[in-house]
Amino acid sequence: MAMSRRAKVVTAAVVAVALGGGGWWAWKKKAAGKKAGGPAAEETDVEVSKGDLETRFRELGDLAAKNTIDIASKVSGRVVELTVKEGDRVRAGQKLAVIQPGKTGAEKFLPSEVTAPIDGVVLAYVKSGSNNSAVEFIESGAYVTGLFESQNPTYLMTLADMRQVVVKLRINEMDVLKLKEGMAVEVVVDSIPGAVFPAVVSVISPQAEREQRGGKIFRVEVALAKPDPRLRTGMTARVDAVLEKRAGALRLPLTGLFEEKGAEVAYLKPPTKDGKAKQVIVKTGMRTEMEIELLDGLKEGEKVLTEKPVDFEAAPAEELRKAAEARGMGGAGEQPAQGRAGRRGGRRIRMG
Repeated sequence: MAMSRRAKVVTAAVVAVALGGGGWWAWKKKAAGKKAGGPAAEETDVEVSKGDLETRFRELGDLAAKNTIDIASKVSGRVVELTVKEGDRVRAGQKLAVIQPGKTGAEKFLPSEVTAPIDGVVLAYVKSGSNNSAVEFIESGAYVTGLFESQNPTYLMTLADMRQVVVKLRINEMDVLKLKEGMAVEVVVDSIPGAVFPAVVSVISPQAEREQRGGKIFRVEVALAKPDPRLRTGMTARVDAVLEKRAGALRLPLTGLFEEKGAEVAYLKPPTKDGKAKQVIVKTGMRTEMEIELLDGLKEGEKVLTEKPVDFEAAPAEELRKAAEARGMGGAGEQPAQGRAGRRGGRRIRMG
């Protein structure tokens, strides 16, 4: 793949940036309207419920044979016989081509056979970094430079051992740490609809590579569990993995979660229209794109507001401070989302 594709993975960094979202601005606008004597916007709410939560890793890659060998002649000369074509399956020791050494017919040398070193599928040779669409399969009559005469020989073809197929990925440095060697994944190939191929993460490069645009990526390989004759090198493959899962979790839509002085809070909806909302400190677990796991603070069926109310029963300052310290957000002072978010406080926590 010529360009890194960013994986669709929920990250804590996204949450931190999203702290500068609309909750604080909506509250400020609402408060200003009330001071001016205007009508306040109608408050909406979401309900705490139980259900399954999961975060996933999704990335695009290209299918390739795990093992390939580029084939070159030992001697320089002209291709006088070509016994295979692109796509043929060959056995180790099978004749692939015959090279007549020398540059002219007047030179008397014995022909040299080129044989297959492994079982595999015959592919056109693709030079590293080149455009696949510009590659042509070697033709009979072509002159080739051999291994004995040059460190840059003419490669006739490539043999691919399709008994082990991998998906080659290029993962950005923000997402690579979410993968582990041996992690179970599923692979879907666009050209084979309905088929799902079990696979595992087999290789994660320990060294970053710099892209032309300036970003850094890591090469990752995903090995399919079984070969399949329908698979072809270069096919687009989609890798999907469950990174984290909670069954029967207590969950809250992210629209109902706020941050106050470094602590995560929700605003419990009052039982009556004229009642006062209550600020509740909550403890959270895993996050998805739309919901968050609740570990403490709220119960199933309770409803919380999606906008910070102007008038509410605040949680004790000391409890807010302790909750912030437990999250590593102590010292936020009067700017609840200061520090990690780096923006104004009193706002909704929302995924981008």
